Amino acid sequence: MTAGESPKSGKRRLEGAELATAWFVTARAMAVAAIADPSWSLDEVRGKALDASRHSGAGLYAQAVLGLAEQDCIMGKSPERIGRMTLVDCLATARGMPEDQAEKIMTGAMMMAFAQRQLTPLAARFASMLASAFELTPAQFESCCLSGRVLADMTVRQK
Repeated sequence: MTAGESPKSGKRRLEGAELATAWFVTARAMAVAAIADPSWSLDEVRGKALDASRHSGAGLYAQAVLGLAEQDCIMGKSPERIGRMTLVDCLATARGMPEDQAEKIMTGAMMMAFAQRQLTPLAARFASMLASAFELTPAQFESCCLSGRVLADMTVRQK
């Protein structure tokens, strides 16, 4: 067994910049899914800029909930690390995470999804794929959704 590997599950615990990269890829994917219109082309999706509150929300979550240092966050979302990641990489990384990390990242992803005050079909589909990759039970997924909604309600300004 290697350092960071969970003795019971054989799943590998991510640390530092590696965990940060996994989180920021997941957060960005969910943030785009939450605002995406199904009629957009791939180029239109790529061209969408996320607002500053989404970026800062992801950064605050990384530090406050995932316990990442600011330097790990900076390294984790650097273009060299995150620029070559795909959704397939995101889901493959999710498959290998231990349960406690999976639940925290799933909760954060749902916070990003609910930040728009609605759940788009694309965000719901990505959440389902992510929950499957994390191997969450329906009860765990429901708990992550509820916690993500509470966090989003606490951070989104009412209009």
